[in-house]
Amino acid sequence: MPHPDAMPATIGRRGFLGGVAAAAATLGLTACGVSGTGGAAEAGRASGTAGTGAAGGRQIATDNGTITVPEHPERVIATVNYEALMLLDLGLVPVGVPDGTAQKTLMPAAAYEKLKDVKTIGAPGAPNAQAIAALKPDLILDQFYKDKTTPLATIAPVAFFNWADSGALWHQQIAKIAKAVNREDRLTAAKQRYQARLAEVSATYREQIENSTWVSLSGGQGGKVYLGSPLLTVMRDLGLKIGAGIPADESGFVEKSYEELDVLNDCTVVLYAGQFEGAATPPTQELLKNELWKDVPAVKAGRAFPMKHYIIASYTFALGAVDEIEAALKTL
Repeated sequence: MPHPDAMPATIGRRGFLGGVAAAAATLGLTACGVSGTGGAAEAGRASGTAGTGAAGGRQIATDNGTITVPEHPERVIATVNYEALMLLDLGLVPVGVPDGTAQKTLMPAAAYEKLKDVKTIGAPGAPNAQAIAALKPDLILDQFYKDKTTPLATIAPVAFFNWADSGALWHQQIAKIAKAVNREDRLTAAKQRYQARLAEVSATYREQIENSTWVSLSGGQGGKVYLGSPLLTVMRDLGLKIGAGIPADESGFVEKSYEELDVLNDCTVVLYAGQFEGAATPPTQELLKNELWKDVPAVKAGRAFPMKHYIIASYTFALGAVDEIEAALKTL
């Protein structure tokens, strides 16, 4: 699973509004194409899965047209790391995930335990057709690699929901996936838990929220800093005022240099990208060691906090972020 402080090489920043496209097309995920000897069509025929799984099913609208999917998909392939986390929110463990999806440093322990033994199907952007066919899926999900996953329709229906440059928010994407797997009731329950927690924290810390200004950020390569991330969607849901000159319609990532860290001077609290185990990733560690960072008022005041739930792709992550923000609010 890509690190939250790695920026994409090929997708424009404005396409990330509230999404995790930034992390899904990052360094290290450069392979492309559908791999596997013989290709998707042959893999589908060899496994006996081609043309199956959709009979007597439902029709759903996707960004690759209207497709027929099973009434209740059970053997779902996630071709993007974040789909796996979304499926867990819906009570469904995928049968196949991209290489590197299960990492203790980047997800809660409960999610890691559910995903650590799931079969892998190749790197994001390079799905292995034969590995996928061997898992006999009844639905394949994709949000970034339409050209690479379209051939997989000979194995099972492919539901493509464009996140790469659509400007969709994370909660809009998970709603599409919930409909595809026919688990909208699970989504409703997760959303209600999130909304209840927002209301609780907003009411309890109203004064602190009204009298503070916040920002989220991560370190980047070459002395760069990226202001904002999908975490901003949760921060705004809580009613937090966002500083550092981040536009109201922006969720990440706004590039700055270390020399421009004075943009943070209006911020009472700084939330930076952390991990679930160990220290922050190397680019953010470099930022934290820099003397210009140490001069930021919020840092001097002891109000710079690491966020494990920095990249938001599910309500579980959003709820975790609310808990971490609440801990920061208690210090004000």
